[in-house]
Amino acid sequence: MAADSPDPRGLLSSFERLGNALPAAPSKELLSLLARVFELSDFLPRMLSSRPALVRRLARVAAWKSEKPLEQYLRESALAMRGISGADDAAFYRRLRLYKYRELARLIARDLMLAADTEELGRELSHLAQAIVSAALERVRRAMVARYGMPDDDGFCVLGLGKLGGEDLNFSSDIDLLYVYQADGQTQGGSSGSLSNAQFYTKLSEGLTRALSVITAEGFCFRVDLNLRPQGRSGAIALSLPATLGYYEAQGRTWERAALLKARIVAGDQDLANRLIQSLTPFVWPRSLDLSVVEALRKLKAQIDVRAQASAEDVKLGPGGIREIEFFVNALQLLHGGQKPALRERNTLRALRKLDREGLVASADAEALEEAYLFLRRVENHLQMMEERQTHRLPAGDVENLRLARSLGFADWKSCAARLSEHREFVRLAFSRLLGQSVRDEIPDEPLLLLAMDPEAPDDQRREALEQRGFADSDRALEALGRLSRAPGSPFGFSPGGPEPQAIKLLAEIAKTPDPDQALFFFCDFLTGLRSPAGYLSILAQAPEVRRRLLNLFAQSDYLSQYFLRHPELLDVLVQRDFGPTDPSGSRVGEELAVRLQRSSDLEERLTAMRRFKNEELLRIGLNDISGETSVPEVAEQLTTLADAILDEVLQLAQKEQLERYGEPRRGFKVETLAVIALGKLGGRELGYHSDLDLLFVYSGSGTDETSGGSRGRISHHEYFAKLVQRLLYFMQLHLREGHLYKVDTRLRPSGNQGTLVVRQETFRDHHHRRGQIWERQSLIKARPLAGDLAMAGQLLANLIHPLVYERPLPIDAAAEIDRLRRRMELEISKETADDLDPKGGYGGLVDIEFAIQYLQLVFGGRFSSVRTSNTLKALSGLEAEACIDPKDAKVLRDGYIFHRRLENRLRLVQGHSIARLPTSGRPLALLARRLGYRGPGAAGSFLSDYQRHSVNVRLAYQRILRRVAQ
Repeated sequence: MAADSPDPRGLLSSFERLGNALPAAPSKELLSLLARVFELSDFLPRMLSSRPALVRRLARVAAWKSEKPLEQYLRESALAMRGISGADDAAFYRRLRLYKYRELARLIARDLMLAADTEELGRELSHLAQAIVSAALERVRRAMVARYGMPDDDGFCVLGLGKLGGEDLNFSSDIDLLYVYQADGQTQGGSSGSLSNAQFYTKLSEGLTRALSVITAEGFCFRVDLNLRPQGRSGAIALSLPATLGYYEAQGRTWERAALLKARIVAGDQDLANRLIQSLTPFVWPRSLDLSVVEALRKLKAQIDVRAQASAEDVKLGPGGIREIEFFVNALQLLHGGQKPALRERNTLRALRKLDREGLVASADAEALEEAYLFLRRVENHLQMMEERQTHRLPAGDVENLRLARSLGFADWKSCAARLSEHREFVRLAFSRLLGQSVRDEIPDEPLLLLAMDPEAPDDQRREALEQRGFADSDRALEALGRLSRAPGSPFGFSPGGPEPQAIKLLAEIAKTPDPDQALFFFCDFLTGLRSPAGYLSILAQAPEVRRRLLNLFAQSDYLSQYFLRHPELLDVLVQRDFGPTDPSGSRVGEELAVRLQRSSDLEERLTAMRRFKNEELLRIGLNDISGETSVPEVAEQLTTLADAILDEVLQLAQKEQLERYGEPRRGFKVETLAVIALGKLGGRELGYHSDLDLLFVYSGSGTDETSGGSRGRISHHEYFAKLVQRLLYFMQLHLREGHLYKVDTRLRPSGNQGTLVVRQETFRDHHHRRGQIWERQSLIKARPLAGDLAMAGQLLANLIHPLVYERPLPIDAAAEIDRLRRRMELEISKETADDLDPKGGYGGLVDIEFAIQYLQLVFGGRFSSVRTSNTLKALSGLEAEACIDPKDAKVLRDGYIFHRRLENRLRLVQGHSIARLPTSGRPLALLARRLGYRGPGAAGSFLSDYQRHSVNVRLAYQRILRRVAQ
């Protein structure tokens, strides 16, 4: 019977053995699922028949419609353990197994009925296993502590290796575990006395393993494999941290590096696990290319070949099987991961994609291997569903083969076997080529580039070779190669034996960048501008990650490349300093800036040091952005943190100068103060590259009192704060050799450009109570205390700004007024046309998103404090949590915001302007698409299609929100 067209009467007849488990009126979806279950498996019907509650649970279709996060699994598994007495192991085992099979049935339903993504299923199965291990450990540990007391220097963690570590479990996988405890010592004693820590953690490990793997009437949780621990089966079941590290340092082998590559904590002490994994990093990922790895890999390959010959029908270990794909990926990771941290990935598919991005696997090969891996994994899962066994062998009989084929969506076994054979043949060939490609001479196989670099070849042939390798302006590219070949000490000179390997490698990497022409021209300017390039070339040869970052920088950002060319010494900084994503708290930025300024004695030196620091930080942020190592919100957060730190230091400089000139602004014994409040993107912690800083300055006191006096006499408090702010603005916007710090926009103050630069608290309150307009309420949503008197700024926000913004009733025509302002901005400021798109202010752009969210904040902020935030995405999350927005509209706005902000960031990095229009045709559009990660000949069209889709969806959501809420 076809599972996609069930016959209710026939199905009910087939399902008689389920007894009372079926609902009175089973749904079509449930009947379809059960039909597929009976067709595929013998084990599953038995499981459902013995557990009627599972059928009733599956009848709630919504339960298996979507992926369940790890946090939910952890909560559910912990809940399943509640109420069990300390001595009742039988109930403990039973609860764990009932929970496991309940969730296993749900995941089988997701596979059979929804054809759920294989990656997603692997992740969920891994999360299920992690939750069960965590719940079991907690219960076993409590019982151990009750019997023997708490150990000295307590700490125990369970690491997942293999597919559990990679979050890629099968339906019937073993789970590979490693048990490590903190240190040796003695327990404090309990009802059964005291033990050494080694004995305590050995018993704990044995109890946990038994709880997971013992077979009871309800089945088992997981088969536990501990063979990957130090010394394997002959080693202790649990080792202390020092003993574990000592083993790997003295005896660690290549296969153990491959095993630890996937290590992650699944239960226990997070800090201990982190220290263990961090300490093992030099062993797993040595910085230099260890050529001894090659011989070890050859031996591993031979071992796999022996196993494969003994099991030709094995989709895991056989030729072209899953193991060969995993070995292919892990081998390249082990060879290059020490020099390329981006390759340090536990999950096989994600690692394969990173190998593709790093240029270590051709994109077409990576895509074919990924497709083969997903197909083979799905075959493996369905084989294991047939009978709950850890099998990887294809069935021997025609009936079983047909069952497997139909479960995979094929009409017959012949077509299924053909697809399987196609995938396995490709994997086999890729795997057999691996070692030869990995250990051959470092010179890339680049005949076109060799021709392009040969000065004796005809120029027209050289230009054609460059064009075939992606260089659009072949004349300039050829000229650049000539300049490079003449540079002192350059590897680009052509000898009878050909150019040096480093030159070919550099040019090959340049050709892989999104804009090979721009990358080559900037690299040429960089190298030929150096007096002695040998040292820099040595750095590039020894630090592939730095080389990749630099060439990508040259390809993607004219603005940052120009700065780098003026300061080539920053290459040393790139090598010596951690240019990874910064501390999210921002403390590193502020502390390092303060240290830099302490080295400078006079004002101009300090201002120059600030500009140099800002440019270096922009370079760091831009590099991580370009390489894809930071998300759009992280980029905005880091840019905002940088601006905050600089503005705080500039304010201190200005205050010091004003105090010397005019003294303190005292009123009696009280010193009046200034609060600097951030608005706009700065207030929302959403700065982009080249964003202006929207600032509001509010001071305490009457303003008429006079300062205590200094070198230039006494002035009124208002004059003092006005001069202070003017000086701050001067310092921020002054152009020196290193450029300026930031442009500052103060037009959002009361009365705009017509108002005073600084305002008293009372003046600020009076303006917004009496004359504040709806757009001013919108602008104050972004208010955030930034510098100066933060306590006063915080009180101003809590006692004045938030009540003004959120607690006053909105005008009846608020939605219409906000929409009128939005339309006016679109017509008068954006002036977008079909050939001149504006991702910020144009149709369906960022302003649509921000206005829609801000309107909802104004409407619901009086009722829900969670929406009172200056950050757009956090506000959207708050609105969604409080059911103030349709989830579909929330998704549209969130996706649109990330898309448009990423586009805006990339445009600004390329152009170096505060805002740039979107190219809509030709090479500029194609280059932008490549910079955003689009590939292939249709990249430009795909990007433009995505842009239009996001813009249309955003505008429609904007219109729905203003219309729906207003009604």
